Amino acid sequence: MNMKGCPSQIGGMLRYSLPALVVALSAQSASAQAPVRDSSAQKIEPLSVRGSRAPSVTGGATAVVVRPDSLPIPLQPAPALADILRQTAFVTIRQNSRGEMEIGVRGSDSRQASVMLDGLPLSVGWDSRMDPSITPTTGMDQVTVVRGLSSLLYGANTLGGVIRMDLNTPLRAGVTNAPSLRIGTGFDQFSSRVLSATAAAPITLGNGTFRIRGGITNRHRDGFALPGGSPGDGLTGGAADPGDVGNDKLRTNTDLDQTDGFGALRYDHRSGAYVGLTGTAYTAERGVAPEQHITAPRFWRYPSQSRSLGIISAGTGVQKTPLGFGSVNASAGVTTQDLEIETYANRTYASVSSTEKGRERTNIARLEATHSLPFSAQLKLAGTMSTVAYDETLNAHLAASTATRFEQKLNSYGAELEVPVASRLLVTGGVVRDEASTPETGGRTSLGTLQKTGWRLGSTLMVDEGVRFHASVSERARFPALRELYSGALNRFDPNPNLRPENLLGFEGGVTLDGGKFAEQGFMMQVVGFRHVLDDAVIRITLPNRLFRRINRDEIRSAGAEVLTSWAPVALKGATITADATIQKIRVYDQTITTDNERRPEHNPEQRGSLAVTSPTLAGFRASVMGRYTGTQYCQHPDLGRQVELASQTVADAAVSRTFGVRSSGLLQRLTALVAMDNLGNKTVYDQCGLPQPGRTIRFGLTLN
Repeated sequence: MNMKGCPSQIGGMLRYSLPALVVALSAQSASAQAPVRDSSAQKIEPLSVRGSRAPSVTGGATAVVVRPDSLPIPLQPAPALADILRQTAFVTIRQNSRGEMEIGVRGSDSRQASVMLDGLPLSVGWDSRMDPSITPTTGMDQVTVVRGLSSLLYGANTLGGVIRMDLNTPLRAGVTNAPSLRIGTGFDQFSSRVLSATAAAPITLGNGTFRIRGGITNRHRDGFALPGGSPGDGLTGGAADPGDVGNDKLRTNTDLDQTDGFGALRYDHRSGAYVGLTGTAYTAERGVAPEQHITAPRFWRYPSQSRSLGIISAGTGVQKTPLGFGSVNASAGVTTQDLEIETYANRTYASVSSTEKGRERTNIARLEATHSLPFSAQLKLAGTMSTVAYDETLNAHLAASTATRFEQKLNSYGAELEVPVASRLLVTGGVVRDEASTPETGGRTSLGTLQKTGWRLGSTLMVDEGVRFHASVSERARFPALRELYSGALNRFDPNPNLRPENLLGFEGGVTLDGGKFAEQGFMMQVVGFRHVLDDAVIRITLPNRLFRRINRDEIRSAGAEVLTSWAPVALKGATITADATIQKIRVYDQTITTDNERRPEHNPEQRGSLAVTSPTLAGFRASVMGRYTGTQYCQHPDLGRQVELASQTVADAAVSRTFGVRSSGLLQRLTALVAMDNLGNKTVYDQCGLPQPGRTIRFGLTLN
């Protein structure tokens, strides 16, 4: 691999000839020629180093970057974020009893992983997490998964990793800066359908380019397919779902109607300076599948759920200053969300028994600055400020109901220093100050202002062009969300406003083989070991009155290894093999007792892996198959008052696609046709106890671009 174009880097971000995988490595060298590595203005060519593109993971594991249109098993146009993450290495996706999807990385809780759009955290809010099942990806350029605490500068409550979505960013290298139009549609054997359209138009303006983009997608689903086979042992699976009232081949109450859209304006000056404006919104109505393994499941629907987001951002690009070179990036955003929840007495969904309305507004501002220092060192500073206001109205169908106001402020200020110790060794260290306060608590006890200091040390050593070692140690806290502190969840929880912050101490170390002779063979491998200790973990207990309550009680210790590998031999002309595996041991220790205090965590499998094979193009056709394995996991059974075991499970998917030439120039030059089958064996595979994934589904799709 040619390194001459990147004198300030040992390694940047590498793209391999894979259908779904880009690997990001960030190990900078001691060269002083361009000491500031701006993450906002540089792009990555396949198999070449172009610059240090975010996320910077000095001393940390490689970031996995996935393009929605290049997954091993192609999806329908503009899929939900959850569908993308199911095919992403090292990420666990599961549905909970509220109908939401939760994200887990290295055994982390879903509130410990931050979801970001164009650099702003979206997982700040009433519940401090995003639901990827209704997070649209219309117009998304790529999704990046960073495991562990790779940086202190992503904002508060970022412990278990970062999911970054890029929408209003500069053009990827190799993408023609010309007007574009993309139209896609898809459907399955149960009449679910999607229709999506996106367009972009660049305009040369002065010494730069002004780009206009927009898109809209509509999705309709009558329900998910019922899986075949036995529902299980009666404890983890429960009784078989009798099927939806409208179609007994579909799971009960799993319908969806959703429309989303986006608009984006961006001006990039040739100097690297830019300014951007992004707006996104969606509205949805959907059902919530009842749990099958308990006697009193939730019978819920969301008759209305909507979200809108506006972001304005600007950056200077790398500029010469009296002290060297520096850059500044700033962004601010406003998110509003409205939701309605209806609960019913039974699975006929005929009579509403209670309701809840929520209205959320989140204001977020973020400022980042980078500057060179003597001896090719680099200083990074960042501050993220957010305010969440939430109005909760219980029994909203009653005339006497009133809204209760809750508010939380989260601020984070951090600094990181990167210092080249030798020509092939980079050391980084940083400190962050996080704080949280709850000015409005609906009349309940306020936590006051909580403050925590976090830190991180890391290093990357490049042995040669294709081998690098990396290691880090870090400590950071997570503050409880408003919902954890104050929500009764329609009389399912007893609120606990006295929750304390969780505190995570993490170690990781690994080796990555890529570049040089490995790149010539189309081969890449990374092995990472990690150990986490989470103190004062927030866990759920069942009270004698059968209500749930969250308390700080346990210590969670996890240790394991992650392996990521890919092989794309030139001789096979486009064939690729990718595989990943996570093997970990997770134990929960009750800190209030000294004997018999060890147990398994809920919903955290200790083995997870996937294998994907994509064929070379033959007669214009391309085929792929993917298998996903999830090991044994456990859940707390509320009826039995003890843990039950959910056995290991494997599911396979397959797809065939072909691209046809439509015209030689202009818009809509290519037509891609797709036939895919999800859950080939029609197995009953569970996300968690009582909540199976969809059964066998045959999808068809057409895309013009």
